[in-house]
Amino acid sequence: MGFLTGKKGKAISIALIALFAAGVILWAATAPPPYIRIHPPIEMGEVPQGVTDVQAEGDPLGELLVEMKDLPGHDEIVLQEDLGRAFVTCMDGKIWKVDFIANTAEPFVDPPLMAAGARQIPGDPDTIVFCTSYLHGASYPKDERVGIYKLSISTKQVAPLLTRAPVIPETYAIPGENTGAVYTGENFKPLKIDEMTGQNSRALMFCNDLDVSRDGKRIYFSEPFAYEGASMGGGAVAEAISLGKNGMLWRLDLEDGSVGLVGRGYSFLDGVLLEYENGDRETSVLITETIKFRIVRLQLEGAKAGKDRVLWKDLPGMPDGLDRDAKGRVWAGLLKRRSSLVNFIHAHPWIKPLFLRIPPSMVPAGKETGIIAFSPDCSQALYSTMHDGSVMSDISVVVPGRERIYLPRFDMESHGLYSMENPLD
Repeated sequence: MGFLTGKKGKAISIALIALFAAGVILWAATAPPPYIRIHPPIEMGEVPQGVTDVQAEGDPLGELLVEMKDLPGHDEIVLQEDLGRAFVTCMDGKIWKVDFIANTAEPFVDPPLMAAGARQIPGDPDTIVFCTSYLHGASYPKDERVGIYKLSISTKQVAPLLTRAPVIPETYAIPGENTGAVYTGENFKPLKIDEMTGQNSRALMFCNDLDVSRDGKRIYFSEPFAYEGASMGGGAVAEAISLGKNGMLWRLDLEDGSVGLVGRGYSFLDGVLLEYENGDRETSVLITETIKFRIVRLQLEGAKAGKDRVLWKDLPGMPDGLDRDAKGRVWAGLLKRRSSLVNFIHAHPWIKPLFLRIPPSMVPAGKETGIIAFSPDCSQALYSTMHDGSVMSDISVVVPGRERIYLPRFDMESHGLYSMENPLD
């Protein structure tokens, strides 16, 4: 009997050693790449009182008008209501045209990769500029490039405006109380596109959202991170878990053909919305740090040029794209609700190595989504609502029209054009 016990004990020991060795090998094999750096803990507090005070009663997002049910899930809508149409950057890789008069939606052009953030050039309804990036899990021709492109509607021609960015130093300083570094004046150092080489520039890795100056001469765009595998959707999960400070804001000058770095060191810099004090020259820019549930102002002009300021933090959901309505009010889509699990993970980063080894599709992510609105200077919350995800999920931005607001949904399973009456009018 002792002999049998000894053999069993040895077998169990060998099995445990083998299991441990397999675990070590699996742990090493699933380690995130070295450029994924886990950042210090961040404590997220309660939703600001100013937001809870304007929380809508009931579930307004559960009772939406749904039109054009052939329209795939999408990231952005460029409304041209005076012309009875809209152009939509859809997750099937195409830009669709919505005809409000005929009540139809159909594919219009097939740009490189997947189009995302888009705007009409002010005063030119025939020209739309938009970002393109990889969508996680999708396949594309090898010659297609991340960048900013121009669509000429009348000819259906798509042309690249920018596919490369200047190489910047790896190390940098964040001044004073800033969240990130903001480059203005002599610190803003643009590079001419026709002077780019393989040494002083690199391929853009991720173009997520953009805004165009009032005079149509400058495009500000976000690059949430710029490492291998950058993509929308699942490709951003590791960055979201690690709270990387890799986000950059760039400015493309269409007049002199140059591009320069405006801001860096932000966590998943996503939405971009320019601000003005007087005239057509932008004086500041609002950005969203999606994975930190924050909205930040970067000051471009004036006495505070080069400074940034966190306007809102601890929002109830991930702020994604930004837009304005006709009265100047700022709207944001809240892609996903901030959960207690998210709060715990970011407050206890020791657990993040485990989550970074889980396939993106298995990382817990709820379907709750919402929208929020602020005063024109973004100092006061005016409206907020969250939806349980039963009707829709993943609202990427709020696109205000004359009477209705439209709600793009970054969801492959979602179809249709969703809208509701503007609750502030």
